Amino acid sequence: MKELRAKTKEELIEKIKNCENVDEIYINLELDRDVAIALLENCEPKKIYLPKSKYKRSSKKIIKALEGVGVEVIPISPKTGRPTNVDIIVKKYLDKKPEEIAKITGLNLKTVEYHYYKLKKSMK
Repeated sequence: MKELRAKTKEELIEKIKNCENVDEIYINLELDRDVAIALLENCEPKKIYLPKSKYKRSSKKIIKALEGVGVEVIPISPKTGRPTNVDIIVKKYLDKKPEEIAKITGLNLKTVEYHYYKLKKSMK
C-alpha cells in the first residue's frame, strides 16, 4: 500500500501525478471529484483507504461512482502520534526513584513519573 500525505488538495494531486500504478493507496485528505479523477488517471487503484473522519466528509456520490468503476473506498483508523519507548527505558530503572531515573536518562521528570507509576501499578 502506498501512502500519500499532503496538507492541501493541490499538493496531494501533484503527488498523485507522480504516482505509478498502485493497487492500494492511502490518502489523508477527503476524497472529492478532482482527487478521484487524478487517482483514476494516474494510479488506477483497486482500493483507496481514507481516515474515518475524512471518509465521513467525502462526497457519497464520488464514493459510489468509484465503486461503480471497481474501486473500493475503505475508511480506516490510522495510527496517530509518535511511538515511544519511554516505558522500556523507565522499566530498566524501576528499582530507583523517579528523580534518579530522570537524571540518568535525561527525560522530563513528569514523563518519568507518569510511566514509573503506571508500570508500578500494572505490576501489582
